[in-house]
Amino acid sequence: MSEREVDLIVARLQGELRRSGDAASEGDKRGTAWGVRAQAEQFSHVTLDLPLLYKPGTWGRIRGTLLAPIKLVLRKLMRWYVEPAFAQQRAFNASALAVLEQLSERVDALAEEVSQRERPTRESP
Repeated sequence: MSEREVDLIVARLQGELRRSGDAASEGDKRGTAWGVRAQAEQFSHVTLDLPLLYKPGTWGRIRGTLLAPIKLVLRKLMRWYVEPAFAQQRAFNASALAVLEQLSERVDALAEEVSQRERPTRESP
């Protein structure tokens, strides 16, 4: 690689780091990455135990009230079939979050390493 190509890559990485820093400051107080992580953890737990929802209006409420016991019985009967797939999905979600966390830490470490290597070159001229 030529010196110019390396400079272009470094400039592109700096721009991406600045953009990610701007996004983090615009995100929640813990930063965008933590906000996304919290949201992913919130929705990663897949389960069959969700509340029964009714359609709006009087007819939806009456229909929902009449069907609620049937739906509850059907949920109990289907649990043996659906729960293993949900358990696999929960395991996958947990491992995906762990891998993403490791990747995020690695990117942060590499960004820190690049910034440390770049500091002496800035001070030299």
